[in-house]
Amino acid sequence: MAGVRRGVWQCPDCGFHQTWKIKSNNSNKLDRRCSSCGKRVRATIDRSSSGKGRSREVVIWERKPDTNMAILENEAKKRNENKVTETSAKQPINGEPVKQSDLPVIWGLGWAPKSPLEFVRPIKEASVRKELIRFLAERHDGYLNFVLDCWKDCEKKEHFNGKDFHDFSILFVSELRAKLSERLLEPDLLELGELEVIPLRGGSVHLARRAERFLIDVSLCLRRIAHSCSVTIGQRIQWQKWMTRTRLVDEQLKDLFTSGLPAPDGSKFGGKGFRSTWQEGVVACASALIRAVDLPKNESHNADVVAPMIRDVGLALAMGQTAIEVLSAQMGKSESYMDGGHEGCGGRDLHIGNWEKGILPPTAPLPIASATTTGVALAAKRLGIGRFHLAPVGEGCSSSGEFWEAMNFAGVRGLPICYMIQNNQIALDTFASSQSGAETFGDKGHGMGIPSWTIDGSDPTSFYSSTAVSREFALSGGGATLIHVETMRGCGHAHHHDDLYLGAASGNPPGYVDRDLISYWSNKDPLPNHMEALIKMGVSEGELSEMVEKEQIAILRSREQLENMEWPEGNSVVMGVTSIQDAPSHENQLSRINRDLQQADQPLAPGELSIEFSDAPNSWSYSRSIQNAMATLADQFGDQIVFMGEDMEVAGAFGMNLPLKAKGHHKALLDMPLSEAIIIHSATGAALGGMRPLAEIQFGGFAALALNPLLNNAAQLRWRWGAEVPLTVRIPLGAKTRSGPYHANMIEAWMANDPGLILVAPSNPQDAYDLLIESHQLPDPVVFLEHIGLYGLRGGLTGWGDNINQIVDTKTVQKRVSRGQLSIGQSRVLRGGRDITIVTWGAMVHVALRASEEAAKNGIEVEIIDLRTLIPFDADTCIQSVTRTGRVIVLQEAQWTGGFGHTVASRIVEESFWKLESAPVVVGALDTPVPFSPTLEDHTIPSVEIVMRHIRKSLD
Repeated sequence: MAGVRRGVWQCPDCGFHQTWKIKSNNSNKLDRRCSSCGKRVRATIDRSSSGKGRSREVVIWERKPDTNMAILENEAKKRNENKVTETSAKQPINGEPVKQSDLPVIWGLGWAPKSPLEFVRPIKEASVRKELIRFLAERHDGYLNFVLDCWKDCEKKEHFNGKDFHDFSILFVSELRAKLSERLLEPDLLELGELEVIPLRGGSVHLARRAERFLIDVSLCLRRIAHSCSVTIGQRIQWQKWMTRTRLVDEQLKDLFTSGLPAPDGSKFGGKGFRSTWQEGVVACASALIRAVDLPKNESHNADVVAPMIRDVGLALAMGQTAIEVLSAQMGKSESYMDGGHEGCGGRDLHIGNWEKGILPPTAPLPIASATTTGVALAAKRLGIGRFHLAPVGEGCSSSGEFWEAMNFAGVRGLPICYMIQNNQIALDTFASSQSGAETFGDKGHGMGIPSWTIDGSDPTSFYSSTAVSREFALSGGGATLIHVETMRGCGHAHHHDDLYLGAASGNPPGYVDRDLISYWSNKDPLPNHMEALIKMGVSEGELSEMVEKEQIAILRSREQLENMEWPEGNSVVMGVTSIQDAPSHENQLSRINRDLQQADQPLAPGELSIEFSDAPNSWSYSRSIQNAMATLADQFGDQIVFMGEDMEVAGAFGMNLPLKAKGHHKALLDMPLSEAIIIHSATGAALGGMRPLAEIQFGGFAALALNPLLNNAAQLRWRWGAEVPLTVRIPLGAKTRSGPYHANMIEAWMANDPGLILVAPSNPQDAYDLLIESHQLPDPVVFLEHIGLYGLRGGLTGWGDNINQIVDTKTVQKRVSRGQLSIGQSRVLRGGRDITIVTWGAMVHVALRASEEAAKNGIEVEIIDLRTLIPFDADTCIQSVTRTGRVIVLQEAQWTGGFGHTVASRIVEESFWKLESAPVVVGALDTPVPFSPTLEDHTIPSVEIVMRHIRKSLD
């Protein structure tokens, strides 16, 4: 009947839901007896505009007048079934198996702050509402009316103190949750609950998960408001001091760049610097963090970590870095932090930072710092350290795939990190509108399941409150967050870029900056604006002027200290490339070439072998040796070790992880997203953060995707600032697996040219075991090149049909380790000879052994050197062999052009040229990608026949 009011009501005594209808539109009274418990209820259907009238104990839902009563009966039935919508978002229990059908974890599910904050002064209800509406308009505009309706229904005060606001926030989010849970009970949406929104995900689950993410965002917004209200005058004065210090340091760096300092060669050197004009408000983040400089030294590893980018000098200063540290770094002076861990050897890099103070030095390849910090956060989570991590980047960096990969990993694993994208409006000369099509840079976080929001970069309080809530959320299990900072770079990219961007004083160049944009942001300059706010709050101008004067005097003293500081000695640059190797100097090379070589003693008689293979039941294949070495390392390092890579937790590529699982080390296995870059970035960070990761890049060709983190970061950290990076990277690779151009690539030459990595390439089961055990003892990044063709996948035979199994001695390597006497860096004479030397490594060792057997039938005795370690390369053993034989072939599986074999050959020839009786030869694969078809692959790589032809040619 049209005009009849109708709906569903709930009995306040028993909770039973039932339908109701009244015949008059003018009636506002509900007088019913519960059909379940018999309790009579009288209530007002409509609430007055004042919020009074309806008893809060009687919940009434009114539906459209033309709604069929059968539909209402169905709604009441569903409510009475009391179905709790399953969000499929349960937090994972440590060690609980993950099912393939599981949906992503919603980190921070049901999050609420644990305790109220103390407000400096009460906040108006209208101010809270205004900020909440602003946030909703930015992030969840579709919920605006819904939230406002709920806001009107909640009892609240005109002013909130800390406890009142805390209680209200919990209540308000609870009310939102209750109302959201009713959406699918409305008649028009009833069928959506059972409908598949996407395959295998019904409407009830999908909307419940969406609701939970929305409620997290609202809770975080309300908590940010609370943190903003808790800021004290003392904190604000500290921020003003840090911001002043930042700008003064920037001004000195600009002056140094313009005027320069006298360099030893008679020129003037101005260094390099990146100012943070109008972006100094970031200093307030430090007040929300646990700073290393505030802790005893033995606890500093528990302090929070920041990864400032080039424009975040203020953040570094606020975290405890000194002005002289910043000045000496960007001027390349001897006492800068970039000294490789050797006092007085600074100047190796221009970047700021101090790891002991919790400040990760940045790098020029932009995503490295944030991606590495993601790994530091991983270590904190796995080791149970209550450490928080803040990783700011510019909007340009946010376009990098590796930054996205880092955020994605943090979102998957719920890592305790906050990313911060600062929209400078321009990256070098590229406008922000050319960087991203997203409406805001905060939108990028939502695609990763990470709560995100936007702040005004001219407001220090916003930096503080956002960092504080991100830390609180992360350390209570909520995981990662993303803060989008809308700001503007008030200067050029670097000092040299000012004139092009802003315009020179002469008018040429005129500058291309948007004048309306720069006018807007210059008026929001945080230094004068925040100082004015302090004065309005009652801080005297005299106190602030005195603070500025003291900062000016301190910075001038730092400038004087810088000018008196020595330049680094040139020869200091060679120190500490790895823990076991300094770089040879030019003088070293000249002295080597000039030394008088004497023929070395024969370590093995011609034809004698120093290696033995076995078909005994207790012999190990190459792959089994690696598996057993990993299990040994898992036993040795316990919680410190993590085996991270793609497809690790089920079995690993080729089932290499099955023994780890069988021996109870399944918790040490970590499935990574399919991103080689973030595998190595996060492994590097985890090593810095207190772990000893063993990472895997599944195949050789895929390592191309990991070269940035390997070569530009992990390899250089020790040389740059003396960092210890105990990281081993396993890379299966090589021919005879019929796997084509992306899996079989031999990649040693890619990594040999960039110093800082240790490269090992075992050729047999004993070395595979020993070198993996030894690699993981080093405080350096080690690349472990393991040949898939030697695994023994073909019934225990190699891809060449050989049995190379061995009875592996596991005790001797442990004795070497205990004595600190590793065999890494030592070649081995595998076969004695007198006529020619073959220097080789990896699978080619076995090709050389076969060729030597053929040569011996013709009276030719070949001496074979197995390099075992490519970097550092043991040249002496090779040179000594050549002094005995007078001839040398360097045999590599990689393509001939650009191969590492040429480095080996050149090094040998430099010292043994006058001992040679024939031209040295490098034998390698054809200069094509690795082919797939068996006939093509066999034709491409060096064979026994090819090696024999070169042996005969050398002896002609």
